[in-house]
Amino acid sequence: MLAALAVLVGLILACTVAAPPASAQGRSIAVSNPAADQRIMDEATARLVGNASDTQAMRDGAEAAMRLGEYEVALGFLNRAEIAMPGDPFVKAARGSVMVRLGQPLMALPLFAEAERLGGRAVEFAADRGLAHDLLGDQASAQYYYAIANRLAPDPEVTRRHAFSLAVAGQRDAAERMLHPLLQADDAAAWRIRAFMLAVSGRAGEAVALLYAVLPQQLADNLAPYMRSVPRLAPGQQIAAAHLGIFPSEFSGIGGTDRLVPAGRPFGSDYQPDDGD
Repeated sequence: MLAALAVLVGLILACTVAAPPASAQGRSIAVSNPAADQRIMDEATARLVGNASDTQAMRDGAEAAMRLGEYEVALGFLNRAEIAMPGDPFVKAARGSVMVRLGQPLMALPLFAEAERLGGRAVEFAADRGLAHDLLGDQASAQYYYAIANRLAPDPEVTRRHAFSLAVAGQRDAAERMLHPLLQADDAAAWRIRAFMLAVSGRAGEAVALLYAVLPQQLADNLAPYMRSVPRLAPGQQIAAAHLGIFPSEFSGIGGTDRLVPAGRPFGSDYQPDDGD
């Protein structure tokens, strides 16, 4: 099971010390619309077979692959786009976003800077630029970019990132206030971030208890050791654990023989309630 857990990020957990609300329990894993994205990616590939210079197909394929968590495939499309349109800011920014998702912020930041230099609108990739800074432990810069991104187009994912960044930086009250509206709306991923917020605040025991409240026991058994390790991580590592599911190599054996590494869409990042729950 752990091989499929490539990322701890996806725990959908309840929020406060109290028991989780019924609507946050009994959830199942579901990706928003993988069939549509797979179709877009396949169609983009077919279009490129017919016309190797179809730059729109390269863009469409890269974006669909990223939504699916197929980052190596996305890089394949972007490599072709780099040749076809080397000065395109979209290509630079998209490569930066892929690098962030692969846990390579030092490679991502120069790409974002280059995209901006080429005329790209910085606000359009501010969210991933913020995550790159977060992964490097620069929470102040991360929060600056998250605020810019949300100012243009409010996005629950950016709000979750911003709230957790505040928590990691020790601004727990501000983090709670920011996340509260999403929790009230029973945003599944917000419950997950709430659990990580409990862990980074030194309340790993409560976070683990929430695992057992909302997940099958075997799955909770597999994930609990990783959640207990969160308080021992450095700030950037906590960000990587929560958003990418990447843990330092020294934690590779705590949950079994498998190690948590990036492998497609983060486990549980699309955890949604079943119909009737």
